[in-house]
Amino acid sequence: MLQNFSIIRERLSNYVVVPDRKFLTDSGASAEEESISQKVRQYWADETVSNAQKLKGFNLDISGFDPRNTTNRELREIGSVLVGLGIIDYGTSGWLSGIDIEFDAQGNEIGLNNPVDMYDYFERQLTFLSGCITEGRSFANDTLTKLKTVMSVTQALDERAKRPPPRALVNIRA
Repeated sequence: MLQNFSIIRERLSNYVVVPDRKFLTDSGASAEEESISQKVRQYWADETVSNAQKLKGFNLDISGFDPRNTTNRELREIGSVLVGLGIIDYGTSGWLSGIDIEFDAQGNEIGLNNPVDMYDYFERQLTFLSGCITEGRSFANDTLTKLKTVMSVTQALDERAKRPPPRALVNIRA
């Protein structure tokens, strides 16, 4: 886990902002780890940074990616690459690849290849969390902050998947 944080720290070294406490959650991690995760969440919420910049260095071909029809296996693969590049932290990757995940009686994950609609999942979770916030349940604000980060990552991936691939620098047909 610390390896990912050193990559994130390096990647976000030029992203200098005053830490906003609304992105601080109670994860149980060390203060240093939580501050890095807080910065990741704040970075993904920052609308002054383009999605293309946030995904800089992410060269996986996701041209067929559709958040309305994907699988947890596909999300897990994308999340692993994003973590490896320091684009997201492990917690965000877990949220990304745990959309409507099912478990058997022994607690093993099943249905990793079942289709999932991420936007439908987000809508259901937002409705649930809104009710919990209204009722004053303390976990809901932390969960909402993490969910919004995953929503931002998903929107960036969706945008990236719909973009035409970059033109090659060399014309191999000439």
